[in-house]
Amino acid sequence: MRANRPTSRLRLWAAGLAGVVATAALVTAFRPELGPVLGHPSMLVGYLAAGVLFLRGARRYDGRERLSWQLIGLALFIGAAGVLAVGLVAVLGYDVPAFGPLDIIFITAYLLNLAGLWALPHLGGLRVRRLRIIIDGLVGAISMGVVAWVWFLSDILERFRSAEPWQVIIGSAYPLIDVLTLVAVMVVTLRRSSLRFDPRVLVFGFGLAAQAVADLIYLHRGIGQSFEDAAPVYPLFILAAVAFLIVGMLLEHRPPPREYAERRTPWWAMVAPYGAALALIATFGWRFAAEQYDFQTIELFVGSIIVVVLIIFRQALAIRETRELVEHQRTALVSSISHELRTPLTAMVGFLEILSDPDQQMDPDARQELIGIVEQQANYMARIVADLVMLNRADPDLGLEETEVDVKELVQSAVTSLDLDSGPGVGLDLEPDIVGVFDPNRIRQVLVNLLTNAARYGGPERLVVARRRQDDLILEVHDNGPGVPKRYELSIWDRFERGAHRYNAGIPGSGIGLALVAMLVSAHGGTVGYRRSERLGGACFYVVLHGRARTAEVDRPSLERVGREDP
Repeated sequence: MRANRPTSRLRLWAAGLAGVVATAALVTAFRPELGPVLGHPSMLVGYLAAGVLFLRGARRYDGRERLSWQLIGLALFIGAAGVLAVGLVAVLGYDVPAFGPLDIIFITAYLLNLAGLWALPHLGGLRVRRLRIIIDGLVGAISMGVVAWVWFLSDILERFRSAEPWQVIIGSAYPLIDVLTLVAVMVVTLRRSSLRFDPRVLVFGFGLAAQAVADLIYLHRGIGQSFEDAAPVYPLFILAAVAFLIVGMLLEHRPPPREYAERRTPWWAMVAPYGAALALIATFGWRFAAEQYDFQTIELFVGSIIVVVLIIFRQALAIRETRELVEHQRTALVSSISHELRTPLTAMVGFLEILSDPDQQMDPDARQELIGIVEQQANYMARIVADLVMLNRADPDLGLEETEVDVKELVQSAVTSLDLDSGPGVGLDLEPDIVGVFDPNRIRQVLVNLLTNAARYGGPERLVVARRRQDDLILEVHDNGPGVPKRYELSIWDRFERGAHRYNAGIPGSGIGLALVAMLVSAHGGTVGYRRSERLGGACFYVVLHGRARTAEVDRPSLERVGREDP
């Protein structure tokens, strides 16, 4: 408890300070004349406090993430130094230009911010995938930048013509760095890592966006003007400081590592960059249709061409990424299938050599046992080949023979056929008197595959659950193993995919069991899924057969006998 008291006091102090700075932002928004009085002190205090929190919170992290937050904290200190310098020069009565030598301090801070963002860690993987995500960010940032330039800064070029060259260079540096920073925020937010959609990155990006808007407005007002005449948009700058303070407080608590399913991306994350591109093209089309052939229309046209080229390049990268993934999957398939077939082939060849040796003296029982093993391994190989043939068909004709089946008897026969009752065994939790309408051989194969999967990758304890939800039949297989990592929750249903065990040759498996389960259940009009087991704590693979559950007739002798048995 004592160790937490300083952190609690710091959190209260930072929250109170953030409230004060936010109040200053509201006051300057409604009373702009108070901006010069409240703006500099609020920004100075906000940046300094956020810098302290960033450097303090960075100590809780390791590697690149620690370096990243340290760089951003240092950038906040440098930004605070710039605010202090501008304030002191103004107090001393000097005429401060809107863009001058003091801006070198702020540009240095912006560049450190950018370096800190790009230093944030991301997952390894294909380089082409990382480059594709960068292109996505570029498309969104460039589109927003061009639209903002045309709609809100139409007369900047006129001001540039009458300004000094060094003012033009310094003033142009701000929007350029802002665009690169927004690209970095998009990339860090979208790329697959523990920071994907992280609230710290999102809030920090919000602060940077507010700062970027303030920079653009200040650029519009400030070319060729003094700092006082340019009238910085203090509410936005102060709001950015509030966002940085919030991120600093969030850094005090290191979040648990998170994973995301490899193919699950929110729709807004995919639409956002290209929504901005559509806005850019729509703006150009509107001005072109209205016959506004001015310089802004030319800028929109050039921006649209750049975005289209980036999109084409992005599609080329996507094609290359797909090709590399296919090659990777092909290599994994060959490795997996060869490993899966090598074991039974080795056993069959060895036993056949023994059986065919004329000098080998063997009693009939031992010979029959070896023949049985060879037959078992041959049947196993035949089943793998049959499964592969079935999976290779685009629309396999399974020839389902649907009939009414006692679910309890079906589950028990599937468990018995696998001989998985050694050790803790397989527990059964079966609702009595349930009849299902389906192909019993195919659904038994589904249960066998799920139980085999649990035996290979799960823990020693397993549980089969059969229950009815209205007219839906639900079958579940639980285990007490490590479960499936989040990133593989969707891909495990693909052919030849073994999830976290894809490179583990020590665990047998070809990666076709769950794919067959998905195919067979889909042929029955059902659905499959995965979740963490609330019963055993490991994995839970479930099957839902929609509209295929019935209640058994109590006057049927076989069902009466099953109903009297304990589940």
